[in-house]
This record gives sequence, C-alpha cells and structure tokens, in this order.
Amino acid sequence: MPWFQYPDVSFRGKVFQKTSTKTYDVILVSGDAYVDHPSFPAAVITRYLQSLHLNVAVITQPDWTSTSDFMVFGRPALFFGVTSGAMDSMVANYTSMKMPRSEDRMSPGGKSGLRPKRAVNVYSQLLRQAFPGIPIILGGIEASLRRFSHYDFWENKVKDSVLADSGADMIVYGMGENPLRDIVQLFQKHSWKELKDIPVPQTCVKRPPGSSSEIFGEKMVLLPDAKECRQNPLAIMQLSQIMDLWYSHNSLPMVQRHEKFDFVCFPPSSDRFSLEWGANNHKVFNRRAHPIYEEPVPAVEPVQFSIISHRGCFGTCSFCSIALHQGREVISRPIESIVKELASFKDHPDFHGVVPDIGGPSANMYGWSCESGGCEKKLCTFPGRCKNLKGNLAPTVELLKAALQVPGIRKVFIGSGLRFDLIEREDLNSFTYIIANHVSGQLKVAPEHVSRKVLRLMRKAPDKKFAEFVEWYYEIVKRLNKKFYLIPYFMTAFPGADELDSELEKFISQYRLAHEQIQEFTPTPGTIATAMYWSETDFMGNKISVAKSSEKRRNARRNIQKNGRV
Repeated sequence: MPWFQYPDVSFRGKVFQKTSTKTYDVILVSGDAYVDHPSFPAAVITRYLQSLHLNVAVITQPDWTSTSDFMVFGRPALFFGVTSGAMDSMVANYTSMKMPRSEDRMSPGGKSGLRPKRAVNVYSQLLRQAFPGIPIILGGIEASLRRFSHYDFWENKVKDSVLADSGADMIVYGMGENPLRDIVQLFQKHSWKELKDIPVPQTCVKRPPGSSSEIFGEKMVLLPDAKECRQNPLAIMQLSQIMDLWYSHNSLPMVQRHEKFDFVCFPPSSDRFSLEWGANNHKVFNRRAHPIYEEPVPAVEPVQFSIISHRGCFGTCSFCSIALHQGREVISRPIESIVKELASFKDHPDFHGVVPDIGGPSANMYGWSCESGGCEKKLCTFPGRCKNLKGNLAPTVELLKAALQVPGIRKVFIGSGLRFDLIEREDLNSFTYIIANHVSGQLKVAPEHVSRKVLRLMRKAPDKKFAEFVEWYYEIVKRLNKKFYLIPYFMTAFPGADELDSELEKFISQYRLAHEQIQEFTPTPGTIATAMYWSETDFMGNKISVAKSSEKRRNARRNIQKNGRV
C-alpha cells in the first residue's frame, strides 16, 4: 500500500475499512469508481473535507435497484453529497448517436452499466427513501449544468432543474471546495433548517413559489420560468445566454420560477477558484485506484502523474461546458506549488520519471489574465482575441523548464493539447521549444471545423487561422528534423452546418491530416450550442437548419472517414 491511508469506500455492497462504531460526518455517493487522484472529483472533495477534520466515507457505483448499498455506512452527521462523477451520466452512458457505450473508463475493468441514467436523480431519490429528512447536496458537472431548466438530448425534451426531479436540498455548482467550506462552517453553527435560509455563495436552493420577489426585490436576475422553457424553445436560448455571462460577471442571485418552487442560484464568492489547498496538500493523494477494486480503472493510467496547472478558460466556444462549470477566467497555480507536487513523485512506486501532462482546459492559458478585470460581454477569444486578454507561451515554457529541473523528472509532456489560435508569431521561439522538448510524437489541437460560417456559430477562430497554423507547425517540425504529427479534433453535425461538413473532408485531404478524431456534435445541458440545436436558431436569433435524424447526423463523419487521406 502507498504511504497514505485510503478513505473508507464501498463498491456494490463491498466495504473497505469500516468499523462498526465509526460515525461519518459526510458520506459521498459517486457514479465513478474511487480513484485517489486530484483529477477525479470524488477524491478532490473527499480529501478536502478531510482537511477540514471531517470523517468521510464514499459509496461508489452503488446498485440502484434497492436502498441496500446506500445504507452501508449509516446516517451521516451532516449530509450526503451526491455526484454522477467526472461526466454527466448520460454522456458517460451513451454515444452522440444515443447508443449505449461499450466501455466506461471510470469503472473497474472498464465495465459499462455500473451507473444509472441521470445518476444524481436516482441516487438522491434512493437516499431520500433510506434516510427521510437527511440533507442531500448535489455537486459535479451533471448537477452544475442541470441546475435550471435544460434541454435533454436523450429524451428530446426540456427537463426541470435537478433540484425538482431529484428531491435534493441544494446544489453546489462549479468547483466545490470553497462552497463546501462555507457549508461545513455553517453546519457547525446552525441546524439544517436554519442553514437552508442562509445564502451560501455558489449554491442553488429551492424557495417557496413566488417568494423571491419578496426576498430580493429587483436585485436578482430573473430567468424564463420553467413552464415557458417547456413550451418555447427560444426560452431555452434566452436562459442559456444569461447563464453564459452570469457566472463570471454578475453579483446578483439568479432565479427561475417553477410551479412548486423558486429555484435560487447565489453568485460565487471572490475566491471560488482557490487552489491553495491543493498546492499545500497534494501528497494526500495516492494516485491509484482504491484497493477495493479487483480490476484496474482504465482512466487512471493516462493521467496518473499528470498535473493540473490552472482552472477556468477564457475560451468562448458555444458548445463547451468548461466555462459554465469552472468560470470564464483562468486562475493559475504558482510554479512553486507545482514543483513541490512534482517533487513528491520520486517516492511513488509507480513513477518512472515521465509526466504525461501539465495543463488545464487549454494548456497555453497558464498564467494568463484579463487586464480589465472582466466585462459584460465576456467574449475573450471571439471574434478575435480581446485586447485586454494578456498572455503568451512564456509562462508555460517557464513552468515546463522548471519541471525538468525537479530531481527524478526525465520527461514532461503537454498531453492535453494547446489552443492553437492563441499562439502568435511572437511565440515562435517558445512554440519551437515546446515542440522540440514537450511533444511526444503528436500534438493535439481542436480547430473543430474549417467553414467560416460554422466556426462563427461555434464562436471559434476563423478558418484561415488553422490553415496557417498547420503550415507553421510542419515548417517547425521539418526544421527540427522530427517525425511529428498534428492530431486535430473535428466536429460534424453542428447546428447550422448544413452541407458545410464536406469542407472538412477537403481540408483533411489537402493537408494530409489524421482524421480519426471526428465526432458528431452532442447537445449537452446548458450550452448555447445545445439551445441552438433545440430552438433551430443561432445566438443572434436567425433561423438555422439542424441535422436531427441519426442518419443525417452520421453521414458527414462517415464520408470523411471513408474518403479522407492521411
């Protein structure tokens, strides 16, 4: 066993390290296997709560056909925390063509089917049966993006907030450390009944119907109500556009009225993305799957010794949920804390000197900032890079060079890829250094498309930018005498693409690019692109055509993979 004790965990009724007399302050329920690693949400929250001196247990991938697995650790003193895991459970269970996935990399042995559809709803309802009156708090990506009315691609209809469907009491949206700190501190002073009426930053709660006007007056952001969202697709577009801006700019609570409740979402606190606790306590992670599992968890191996350098993203992509969850600003860890974390690897029995990735949502946004401190538009990279967005590749290079100086570190790679459209000619020396020293045979980038019309709908860089980048990249590779490849990620069947996906086929063939990384657009809850898919209008209110049948959605990818050449 590695040097740190694992938390008490259960899996399908099997229990690890529980004593009959032990009482837990918090019990987490997760749709993922428990992997003790800072990239896995259940581990981050578990270790954070432990740093607050709480006793924590985790119920992983319970059998949802009865309440038995949910009762193995008894009733917690404070609350149950519920998450679907690192992904929305519908995305984890189904492909973009609504077919069941054959593998779940977050499960032991890669087995599929170990988490239910809409996991936060199912888990919460079973906990409510097993422990009437117990506080239930939802967190993670699924709860975060479904906190208000949202279009569900797999049912092809608008669904209400998970607070209504799950029966839970509260949602912690976004990254959960700081709001959980506030919740725990309040629990120590108040009863749950009293706490429910206290506005906790970065949480969503239910209030009696119509009460929000009495509480907040005009000091709130009022969303289209739940009934209107069910009846009018354009209301989902309006809601999505408000959410797109609100998280990173507004200081007012956001309210949606429902027939039975008012859903109230409180704005984040100013320190919502603090990473100090992770920097100071990184060694509490074993970076292995929990020993309760008899089979390996496939998701561990590629990221076991990866480093998270920052959170948040300045990108404005209409289809991406990162900014909705982490915020549209970047908070970077100091180099000293990352070096300290790297230095701990030398004592790990699995470490052999190679760090597969140092990065975040976009690796080259490390160290970037907004000179204005934020604005109402929040379109930092669309239609071009905002003049107030300050940053280049220099901080990333400084970080990578510092990492290579750590004893025991032989190689450091950027496995998560770079945001190519933010690399300027002035970055030539830095970019050349990265290719020469921190790229392992292939560089991943995400142009998504090459049609100017589609890229505008995606809120991405113009097509000419990627063509220039491809030529620039291969010029550098040739000069370095490297046999490196460019691996671009493309998306087909995007709302408004019409027949323009054919341009991808021509581009891929012209530049002899790898074409395996192609997938149909998947409408995920909360994004503007999903609202475009449902309403068949763009974010400017113009009507667009949308491929909705399975046959139309898969045709473009089939043609590219059939006729493309590398």
